[in-house]
Amino acid sequence: MRISVIITTYNWPEALRVTLKSIIEQITKSIEIIVADDGSGPATAQAVKEVLMPSGLPWIHVRQDDSGIRQARVKNIGVKYSQSPYLVFIDHDVILHPSFIYDHLYMAENGFFLQGKRVFLPKYYTKKILLGSPLIPHSPFLRGLENRKNAIRWPMLGKLLARPIRFQTSLRGCNLSMYKRDFLKVDGYDETFDQLWGREDSDICYRLFHNGLRLKNLWFSALQYHLDHKVIKKKQKDRLDSELQIIRRDKRIRALKGFSQLSSEGEIIAVSDKY
Repeated sequence: MRISVIITTYNWPEALRVTLKSIIEQITKSIEIIVADDGSGPATAQAVKEVLMPSGLPWIHVRQDDSGIRQARVKNIGVKYSQSPYLVFIDHDVILHPSFIYDHLYMAENGFFLQGKRVFLPKYYTKKILLGSPLIPHSPFLRGLENRKNAIRWPMLGKLLARPIRFQTSLRGCNLSMYKRDFLKVDGYDETFDQLWGREDSDICYRLFHNGLRLKNLWFSALQYHLDHKVIKKKQKDRLDSELQIIRRDKRIRALKGFSQLSSEGEIIAVSDKY
């Protein structure tokens, strides 16, 4: 089965280069790469071309205007250009284990969507990676590593632990996968959650639950290493939390302003010959 890897990015080309290189080095090659750009400058386009053009893989770089935080919309744009039956969503600040895509495909199953885990790389190690250190699988014993248990790959154990879950409140979109038909069933991401950080991922997962899908958490597989960077938390997120409570209460199954209402804004910056 072919898979679309959708990477959301905004103005951190140094990290994006690392993420793209880790995708190129996947043991599974039945992938297409979609860079979903939330309004980055020219340096991002340059990074995409330099890394992906020699790869031989099908890829496309699509971009919307820089009009504030619009993560939900840019993810929908990524799916608009996808040509695969299965979708994996990641961010531009992660390194993927070489078996990351293989593990998602191994665990994919009708009626389910998947959420993987991540480890947090320390600041000193992140600097080494951004300066060109090899993208080898990182040891769970690395000094300063956070969530180090998530750096252990043991897929057989992970499959035993991946019990079907009918509802879960702790959700994230940096390591998330689903069938495209299920994405379309809930009408994708909801632009209601744009202009503030976060919660668009919880929203789509809640709607997947309300449509009868179940979740499998990917323990000890689909390893992902998060690069260190500052995180700014804003009190404005309270509005999003209130909206999520409404979604749970009303058991909403489709987005208020989702994929089917996607406007024509956006452009293809570059595309491979194989796409």
